[in-house]
Amino acid sequence: MAEKTQLSVDEVAELLMTSPLRVFEWVQQGRLHVHLQDGLNTVFSREDLRFFAQMRGLNISRPDNGRQRILIVDNDPRLTRFLVDLFDTLSETVVATAVHTAFEAGQHLQRGGPDIVLMDLMLSNQEGVEMCRRIKSDHATRHVRLVTMVDYLNAEQVQRSLMLGAEACLAKPLDHQKLFKAMGLCMEIPEENVVAGTETCQ
Repeated sequence: MAEKTQLSVDEVAELLMTSPLRVFEWVQQGRLHVHLQDGLNTVFSREDLRFFAQMRGLNISRPDNGRQRILIVDNDPRLTRFLVDLFDTLSETVVATAVHTAFEAGQHLQRGGPDIVLMDLMLSNQEGVEMCRRIKSDHATRHVRLVTMVDYLNAEQVQRSLMLGAEACLAKPLDHQKLFKAMGLCMEIPEENVVAGTETCQ
């Protein structure tokens, strides 16, 4: 099947593994060119999107209907098992994998790995911090989106995550709705399942 040459905001957001809101921010900042705007409809050309992605080291090689690959990195097996089940249950467009060490995370990244990494920033012996640095400093993985999580959220942790290239810093236990929003995922869960809070790095 031939690739679509014109894309909607939602399709651009999916290909870049981000949210429609972030796409509109790029447009307002003059970073991403709009091919056609007619009333409420905003259309992007695939060629413009390829140029935008290439200039920023982003990857849009996945098919339009590809599943987003999420890698969860945390040394608590109960949390990682819960998150894998949560993502698998709530979305047919997401496939989640969990590992418990920075070494295992590195192996996944070397194999072509995930679109999004959900990383425990305080993984033992500063491994979480170092892995974040490696992801964003390596040309082969710097396009991977990064979201961090910590046990005790404060302004210092948020700033640290931002400097490491993360898009958001989340507090444990996780607020599911804010987690999905930070990761650009369109999911709905019952309100009674929402706990704790998050702070974005934006």
